[in-house]
Amino acid sequence: MEAGYQIPFTALFLIGCMLVFTVVTTFMFRRQKTSADYYLAGRKVNSFINASAISADYLSAASFLGVAGVAFLFGFDGIIYALGFFAGYIALLLFLASPLRKFGRYTVPDFVSERFHSKKARVLGAIGVLFVSLFYMAPQMLGAGKVMGLLLNMEYGTSIIIIACIITFYVTVGGMKATTVNQLVQFWVLFGAMFLLAFIPFMLKGYTYTDVVKFIGEFKGAQPVTGKAFDGAAYTSPAYWLTNLKDTLSLLLALMFGTAGLPHILVRFYTAPDGKAARRTVIYVLFLIGMFYIMSPYVGHVVRYVFLQGEALGVSPHLMQWLADNGKNLAVPVAGSYFGGQILLGIVVAGAFAAILSTVAGLIIACAGAIGHDLVVNVFNPDMPERSRVKVARIASILIGLLGIPLGFWAESMQIAILVGLAFATAASTFFPVLVMGVWWPKMTKNGACAGLLVGIVGSFFMILAKDMLPHFLQYQNPGGLVMVLSFAAIYTVSKLEYAARGEDALPEDTAEVMAVLHGPEKA
Repeated sequence: MEAGYQIPFTALFLIGCMLVFTVVTTFMFRRQKTSADYYLAGRKVNSFINASAISADYLSAASFLGVAGVAFLFGFDGIIYALGFFAGYIALLLFLASPLRKFGRYTVPDFVSERFHSKKARVLGAIGVLFVSLFYMAPQMLGAGKVMGLLLNMEYGTSIIIIACIITFYVTVGGMKATTVNQLVQFWVLFGAMFLLAFIPFMLKGYTYTDVVKFIGEFKGAQPVTGKAFDGAAYTSPAYWLTNLKDTLSLLLALMFGTAGLPHILVRFYTAPDGKAARRTVIYVLFLIGMFYIMSPYVGHVVRYVFLQGEALGVSPHLMQWLADNGKNLAVPVAGSYFGGQILLGIVVAGAFAAILSTVAGLIIACAGAIGHDLVVNVFNPDMPERSRVKVARIASILIGLLGIPLGFWAESMQIAILVGLAFATAASTFFPVLVMGVWWPKMTKNGACAGLLVGIVGSFFMILAKDMLPHFLQYQNPGGLVMVLSFAAIYTVSKLEYAARGEDALPEDTAEVMAVLHGPEKA
C-alpha cells in the first residue's frame, strides 16, 4: 500500500498475538522431556483441541489467502481448490485416520518402515517427507512476505527472513505441545477473520452470491486500473482457466488425495489418545473447514465484484492498485481494508499470519521428525539416549526453519494456491498410495512400497519441474492425478511380481498381526 497508509491497530493486534504465542512457547519449553513430548505432545491431545489445531495446520496461506485469491483470479475454476481441499478429509476419514493411530508410531516413514521392516523404505519415506514439506513451505513464506509488506511497507526479502526466524523459535523451543496450543488460538483467529469478511458484505451490505455472480457474468469490457479486457461470462463458467478435462481431474485428485498424504497432517493423528479419538477428530475438522471453504470463494468473488465497480463503490485508488498488481495473493487483506477499515484489516492480517505460522510450524515438526527420528536415530544411531534425541529434533527444526528463507525467494512471483496445489500433487503421488495399500492390502511387499515411493518422488519432481521436456499430452498444470495412478500401479505390479516369484516369503512375517492391529478393536 502507499507510504503512510500504515495501521497502528493492525500492528498492535499482530504484536498482541505474537506475545500470546511467545508466552505459550516459553511455558511449554520445560515440558519437553521426551521425544514423544516433542513430536507428539505426549499423545494426549483431546479431539476438539486437536481438530482446531489440525484445521489451523491445514488452513495455510493457500486456504486463507490463496483460495479467495484464485477465485478472484479465475472465477468458477477457483472453487475447485475449496472443493478439493475439503474432500481430502473425507478420504482421510474413510481410509487412514483410525488405522494410523492404532499402529501408533511417530511419523509416516515410521509406518512404512515398521509395516515392511525395511530401512530402505524408511529412508525413501523420510526423503518424501522433506520433499513434500519443503515444497509446501515455499508458498507459506510467499504469503508471509506479501502480508508483511502490506502491513509494514517492508521489503519482501526482509519479511521472509523475520518470519522464518520467528517460526523457527516457536517450534524449536516449544515442540508439538506449544505448537498445538498456539494452533488452537491461531485457528479461531483466522476463522473469525474469514467469517467477518463473509458476514459484512453478505449480511450488512446485501451482496448475495446470486447478485455478485450475475453482475460479474454480465460485465464485458475493460477492467479498471489495468484497462485489460474482461469477459464476465467466461469468468463465471467452467473452463475459464482449466481448459480441459485432464487438468481439471488431475488437479482435483491431487487436492483430494494429497490431503491424505500430507506428513504434517498425518502426524497429528498420532497425537490422539486412540483410534476412536482420531476418527472423531476428523469429523470435527470436516465441520470446521467445511464452513471455512464455503466462505472463502465467496469472498474472492465479492472482491472481483468490488474491483469491477471501482469508483461506483467508492473504492480508494490505492486499494484498486493493489488488486490490479497483486489481487491473486492479496484479495483477502484488501477486502478487510475495504469492508472494515483499520480494525478489520488488523484482524485479517493477524488471521493471515496465524494461517502461515500454524502451517509452517507443522511442516517444521514433520521435517524434524524425518531428519531427527527417521534418519539420525533409526538409521544411523538407534541407541541414542532420549535427551540427545530431543536435542537432535531441535537442531533439525532450526535447519528446516531457516531453509524457509531461500524457499520464499524462489516462490516470490508465484500464486499461492497454485503452488500449494503442486505440493499436494507430490503428497498424493508419494504417500497416499503407499499408505492406503499398506493399510488395506495384506499382499503388499516392501519392494512394492519402495517402488511406489520412488515413482511418487521422482515422477512428481520431474513432471513439475521439467514438464517442458515431456510431450504435450503429458504436460499437466497439476500432475498429481497422473503420478498418483502411476505410483499405485508400481506398488501393485512390483508386489504381484514379487509374490508370484517368492510366494508368502515375499511378505513380512507379521503381516497378519499388523492387519489385526490396523483393523481390529482398540486395545483396552
